[in-house]
Amino acid sequence: MMRVRFNYLRPWLVLFAALWLPVAAQAGIADRVVRSRAGSIDLLVYPMAPQEMVSVSGVMPLGDADAASKAANPAVPLLTGMLLQEGSARRDKVAISALLDSLGAQLSFRTEGGYVGIRGQSLTKDLPTLIELMAEQLRLPAFKAEELAKAKTRLEAQVRQRGENPSAQAAEALYRSIYPDAHLNAPVPRERMLQAIASATLDDIKAFHQAYYGPAHMTLVVVGGADPRRLQSWVTDAFAGWSGGMALVRQGPPRKANQADTQRIAMKDKASISVMLGQAIDVRANDADFLPLSAAVNILGSGFTGRLMASVRDKEGLTYGIRASLSGLSLMDGGFLVNTSFAPPLLDKGVASTRRVLDTWWKQGITQAELDARKDGMIGRHQVAMETTGQMAAMLTQTVLQDQPLSDLDTYPERVRALTVDEVNAAIRKHLDPSKMVLVEAGTFAEK
Repeated sequence: MMRVRFNYLRPWLVLFAALWLPVAAQAGIADRVVRSRAGSIDLLVYPMAPQEMVSVSGVMPLGDADAASKAANPAVPLLTGMLLQEGSARRDKVAISALLDSLGAQLSFRTEGGYVGIRGQSLTKDLPTLIELMAEQLRLPAFKAEELAKAKTRLEAQVRQRGENPSAQAAEALYRSIYPDAHLNAPVPRERMLQAIASATLDDIKAFHQAYYGPAHMTLVVVGGADPRRLQSWVTDAFAGWSGGMALVRQGPPRKANQADTQRIAMKDKASISVMLGQAIDVRANDADFLPLSAAVNILGSGFTGRLMASVRDKEGLTYGIRASLSGLSLMDGGFLVNTSFAPPLLDKGVASTRRVLDTWWKQGITQAELDARKDGMIGRHQVAMETTGQMAAMLTQTVLQDQPLSDLDTYPERVRALTVDEVNAAIRKHLDPSKMVLVEAGTFAEK
């Protein structure tokens, strides 16, 4: 057998390593993603330990289904999504569950506003089976009458349960006040949803699936030990022959003009009163002002060191918890919210304290010390949110969903470090106005 000597190559290998290793060490998330088309599906594969397992996340857009169903039957998209997990034309739900259990795998679907969310996990060697099941359940759901009846019962119970929850009632009333009815973030009134659930038929479900489901514009993210080329082949084969699907709708109806209002929702036998204060904003997750406004809201109402907690809870002892946040900004313009609760005798004092902290923050802005203290926390949470394969898959999917470049995941730390007090305070004043916010209180009110 002939022996080949490689001694003469060693200097070149050393030079190659010296040049290549620093580049590899600096390679970011976006550089490591392998992106391709599997038929009409946008497929993203990211290598990550442990190589023996994979996490899957995906989005199947439903076009204008949210707005259309609100005008027709708003329960149909939810019921259709629920029935995806109740068996396919090839296997009943027991067989599907047994197969997943035998593999130690997971697969679920959830209908969000405007799209179907997909989550899965399995051993890498079982990924072909997981992809096959995913395609089967999405494209060939059984849609049995008895399963629809059960799904309607479950959905009705969820709606009625939310109707007894003060926090849910306050949130829904606030969202209906600040968003137009056809907006993605506008909830359907409780009684209207109950009527829609009762009237939904199996034909409605089948027609909705036929009209809105399909692989066009779908995104699928796989993180772990998957081989990109083999995965591309599996996904292409699993979804072959299925057409249809609609792009995400990112432009909603014009928002309502912000206008101050106070609403009270009286509920029996509630120990505390839930309070929501907020407004619509002309900001979405991929806007330039999103990051400075996020930092501002973080300082106002995130965690025990936020201004609201430090004052309303720790200093005055008026509540157990209070927070501020931005919501509903992934696809369309969203909102700013303050969420808390008070014992009935402390309601007026608590609301006054909340407004006082909010007004001071809005008028005077944040300080350099506050911004410096928050930057490390924002960066740390961003990094922690990508520690596991499941978290990374979800983060990549969210980035695509929000129409952001994948490089944003890599540049986030430097963009946070570059934030200045002036741009954060400018974002506060540009997008928010406490004098035009809607206040909603829900619970059992103390008699005066």
